[in-house]
This record gives sequence, structure tokens and C-alpha cells, in this order.
Amino acid sequence: MPEIDQQPLTFHFGVFEINPHTRELRKHGVKLKLQDQPLELLLLLLERSGEIVTREKIQKRLWPENTHVDFDNAINSSVRKLRDALGDSSDNPRFIETLARRGYRFIAPVSRPLGAPQRELPSISPIRLVQMPAAESRAPLRKRYVMWIACATLLFSGTVAIVLWQISKSNQSRRETPEPAVPLTGNRGYEGMPAFSPEGARVAFSWRPPGEQVPNIYVKLVGQGEPVRLTRNAASDFTPAWSPDGMWLAFLRARPGFHAAIMMIPALGGHEREVAEVSLGTEELLHDWEATSVPSPFLAWSGDAHWLLALEQNTPHGAFSVARFSVETGAKRVLTLPPNETVGDGGLSVSPDGKTLAFTRTFGLFEKDIFVAPLSEDMLLKGAPIRLTFDNKEIDGLAWTPDGRRLIFSSRRGGRRELWEMSVRRPSEPVRLSAAGDEPHELAVSRQANYLVYTHETADWHIWRMRLDGKTREQPQIFISSTRMEHLGRYSPDGRRIAYQSGRSGSQNIWICNADGSHPVQLTALHNAWAGSPRWSPDGEKITYDSNVTGNWHIYVINAQGGPPLQLTTTNTQDFRASWSRDGRWIYFCSTRTVQPQIWKVPAAGGTAVPVTKNGGGVAFESTDGKDLYYTKDQQLWKMPVAGGNETLVLPSMLDNNYAPVTRGIYFLRGTPTDAMLQLQFLNFATHAIQNIGTVPGPSCDEISVSPDERWLLHGTTSGAGSQLMLIKNFR
Repeated sequence: MPEIDQQPLTFHFGVFEINPHTRELRKHGVKLKLQDQPLELLLLLLERSGEIVTREKIQKRLWPENTHVDFDNAINSSVRKLRDALGDSSDNPRFIETLARRGYRFIAPVSRPLGAPQRELPSISPIRLVQMPAAESRAPLRKRYVMWIACATLLFSGTVAIVLWQISKSNQSRRETPEPAVPLTGNRGYEGMPAFSPEGARVAFSWRPPGEQVPNIYVKLVGQGEPVRLTRNAASDFTPAWSPDGMWLAFLRARPGFHAAIMMIPALGGHEREVAEVSLGTEELLHDWEATSVPSPFLAWSGDAHWLLALEQNTPHGAFSVARFSVETGAKRVLTLPPNETVGDGGLSVSPDGKTLAFTRTFGLFEKDIFVAPLSEDMLLKGAPIRLTFDNKEIDGLAWTPDGRRLIFSSRRGGRRELWEMSVRRPSEPVRLSAAGDEPHELAVSRQANYLVYTHETADWHIWRMRLDGKTREQPQIFISSTRMEHLGRYSPDGRRIAYQSGRSGSQNIWICNADGSHPVQLTALHNAWAGSPRWSPDGEKITYDSNVTGNWHIYVINAQGGPPLQLTTTNTQDFRASWSRDGRWIYFCSTRTVQPQIWKVPAAGGTAVPVTKNGGGVAFESTDGKDLYYTKDQQLWKMPVAGGNETLVLPSMLDNNYAPVTRGIYFLRGTPTDAMLQLQFLNFATHAIQNIGTVPGPSCDEISVSPDERWLLHGTTSGAGSQLMLIKNFR
């Protein structure tokens, strides 16, 4: 009888074929790239085509015993990669059907060569069998010979299989381990609010280059190449969002009067179209978006591209809500109604299947937690939002993983800003992700490629000092500096010491140094919270400050020599930026106890707080004679009698909270938050004239302080400030 070669088994389905021995998957004869685990999964499904293959069987086939991995996520990843290679869909499957809580089934017809082994039989390497002449006396020898050959072959095949499996697992592990974060962009200025295109190869983002006053929308390919500018507008364009087909980008454009337009532009550039207009009553969102405390994204598409979800703030100081807008008509419907005492909702993110909305809800200045709510097909809430986290910590970004089972978010829940991951279907304690570098902010996760991108701030905060007396004006100099944030310096009443807020210990705390900057001493010792905005008592013995150590921001008083602090406010609202009355009996502070922030005051020794202003107020200081109270509101300076009475406008224009009352008048800054140089001016009480003193470096860090003898000015800057986009590859 002639020699017989057993041909290799090849599976055919549709336009595909796969040889299990060469482990090659081909489409129309062209070899496709497919990783080992998805390929092994395909072989298992083909061997049992038409049958339900449980997740337990997949686990046993793909991983040996004593392997410790997240099997659910690993199986989901393999199925997803296999479907991508086959061009299959879980919603409308042609090849692989998902059976909820049971497993998977290969549903397409599969053809096999004649004589192929049954699927229950183990597959072994092909063996060339030669029929030998029949001989009665050689039968035992022949049996032993065949058995020896079979055993040797099985042993050899098993050894080779183990070696190949180990190499494959090693390579797979190396391929699937997230790589360290690397810069996606290397541009100066502020880059942020990233968004991945549906295929994951492009990133849209907002960028304000150095020297420009507003950001515009840019798109960059992952990898080499420069960003392509899509918008060229005199107003701020920010928070881009890709349409599901990748053809359009929606974004917000700042409008006068605390409004913004929802705009659309082709992803390759072209004619813009306005969808609707929203109210955003927060100045920082419209003109200083990189410093906003509202987490991005601000926009999200529905899966059918008929709707856009956006943030809207109906009153200048009201809460942010999530609203649904028709892409075709612009018709609006409000979806969420946060409590009045909160800043509101943000960080919109719709799950990949379009059935769940995730967002953050703010409970203070920075403190937020994550909520989810089920969505109907027309993007309306099907139930009340469910709270997932109870950290009450700062959150800066939120995104779904491609499988729709987990959320990735940036949070200070561990003390410093890091990336965290948590399950949505089975809520559990969030897990820290180590792939990101320092201080990740806004983030996006690609749904096709294995990428994560986040914003990394490069802000460098310093306290500067400028001499005010003398005929020859000296240039400002960096006075207090470290590798961390240093700001909000404040002179003591005798001018011999300076209290300031510093992050040099790892967390924001209150420090004290001599007037010449020497001998810095840490006064507070918080680790997973902030202490800031120090103010001296009139006798220089105590310091009041604000802190979020309890979750909400409250006002505290501590002895300037150290010791336990006294907590003065205890409500569930936010109290911050305190200052002393000139007689030392009261402490003023800004509070969110009403919808609009107002000035309140509380006895310095403790007691019941009482309201001071009725029409809004921010940072307050008494005049040197103790007769008037100055306070900021809407980039203006106002005053009212300490004893009570009507308010009066003092300065119709100023920068943030940068003012310092002295006996002769008021020093203040003018400019915008992004200016490289700011104008220092002086309002003279005697002449009512405004005098130009000089210029100081910007961008500004919110407050100034003048020494009691008016010889020195302290001010903060974010010199060298900026942000860039960082990319993590192989993120799963």
C-alpha cells in the first residue's frame, strides 16, 4: 500500500481560512495579524462551532492552571480583538454570538476537509504513517514500534507546545503591558480637553499657544506629525467631541454675556455650523478654561449622532446641569437637576453602548464624586442618578473603558492627583493606575486602539517681590520658590514675617518665613487635604486659613507658633478665603450658603456666623481704619460700611482678587489672567486718581500683599505655566 500523508486541517468560513498548525489566519488568501490569545480563542470556537463555549472553557484553553489574571477582562479583550479582525459586531454578529452570562458561539457555517478529526479528539501534530508488510511474527514488534513512535511524538509535540506557549505568553505580556506615558505633543502653551476619534488614530484638543489669548481646536495623529488647526476664531474654542462616524467635531465657542455656542465643524476642516447656544455663567469657562474647576468633557454625542449632551448653567452663579440638544434643530431638554448648594455637574461621558451616562457632581469648590444614570434610546434619563464614589475629592477627568464596564478618572483621592479605575457593573473600591506620570488631569480613552491620553500641567507657581519705594523702580524678582506650588504670600502686621501657601511638603500647607524669605517653617501638616489662603490676626499672634480636611472647605484659626487649629465653620457648604476685622473680633469669609456666594463673618473665638453682603461677594478686607469693608465681585471692587449700609462701586475693573488696601489708598492689578505682564496701579484716596506704578510678571496667581510700610509688594505668578498631552500605549 502506498504512503499516505495526513493533510493539515484547515477551517474555512466565509472569506476566511485558518490553519491551526501554522496558526495563520487569512482573508481572501491574505494573511492577517492576530495575537495569540484571540487566535487560540478562534480555534476553540471553530472546533466547537454551533456549540456554546463557556467562559470557563475559554479560561482553561487560554491560560494554564495557577495563572492569576483578570480573566473576565482578558476574555473580553480577546473577543473584541477577534471581532475586530473578522469585521464582526456584537450587536449584529455574523460569526461570534454572545450569550449573556453563558459564553460565546460560532454561528457561521464552517467547512472542513474530508476526514478531519472530530472536535472531541485532541489535535496532534501530523505524522507520516507507512504501512509495513503483514507478518505474524513481527506483530508484537510492530505494536511496540508504533507505540514508541506515538509516545515520542506526543512528548516532542507537548514539549514544543509548552515552549511556544511560554514564548507566546511572554511576548503577549510584553505587548499588553501599558507603556510609560510619553508626550503626544511637544507644544508650548496650554493643551487640554483631549478627545479620541472613533478609530483611535486621531486626537482632537484645545490649544492656546504662547502669546495667544484664546484656545482653538486642533487635531493630531497619534505618532509623528504636527497638529492641524481646525478653528480660527477670536473667541475661545474648547472641549471638542467626535461624532460616532468620525466625520464631525462638536465644540463650544465662547460668546459675550456668559454664553457659549455649540458648534460643529467637519473633522477635515470646512464650514462651521451652530447647533444651539448654552448659558455658562462662569467666567473661567469662557476665558480661562485651563484653570476651570469644572471637569471635562463638557460635550458628549449619542450613538446615533442625533443628540448632543452639554453642560449648561442657567444663572451666573447657579448649578451646572446636563442638557440634551437636538443636532438637527437645537431643541433643548434639561436632564439633571443637582442640588442648589452644589456647583453642579460636569465630566460628561456616555458609555460605548450609549445606554449609560457618567458624570461628576460637585459638592464644594473642588470636591466631586461620580454618578451614573441609565439612558433611553433618545438620550433621556431612565432613572435617578446613582452615586458610585463617596470620596468628596477633586476630580479632573472621566472616561469609559472600551468594554463599557469600567470608568477611568483623575482624582486626588489618594492625596495627589492620579489615575484611578473602578467597575461600574459591580461598584467596588477604585484601583490606582500606575502607568500615568505625575499630576494627570483631563483624559480620554480610545475605543478601538489601546490608547489613553491625558493632560499634564507644567505650571510653576512662584511668589515674586517688588520694591515700591525709592525713585528708581526695581524689577520684580522671584522671592519664594521651590519645585512645587508657592503662592498667596501675606505680610504679618509688623512686616517681619510672611505666611504663604506651599506644596513643597507634598500637599498644600501653610508655611511661615522671615520677611527676607529665610528660615521657612511649616505650620500645618496635612497630607491628603489642602490648607491655604493664610491671613494674620491684627496682633500677629494667630493665622486664619481655609482647608478641605473634612471634605468641605471650612475656616480655621491656628496659633502662629503652632499647635492644634480651631475650626470655626461646620456647615455642609463651602467657606473659604477668610480675613480678620481690624479689632480682631471677627473673621470674614466667602460662603456658598446661598446660591450666589456671599460675604459672611464669624466670631474669631467661635460662634454663629452671620451674613454681611446681599448681592454677592468674594475676597474681603477691612480698611485700615476699620470703617469700610472692601470685597471683590465680578472682576470689580466694592465697599460697604462695616456697621452696615449700601454698597458702593470702588473700581469698575480689576484682575481677580489682586488688591491690597493701605492707609493712603488701594494697590491693585489690571490685565487678563493669561497676560505675560500685568499693570500695577494705585487708587489714591485723597485725589481719587489712579496712578500707574509699573508692571509685574504674569500670569497672575489671584492675590497681592503690601508690607505695612509700603516698601514691598508680594504677588504670585504661574511663570512657565502650560500643559501638554501625554500618551499611554497598550492601555487596557
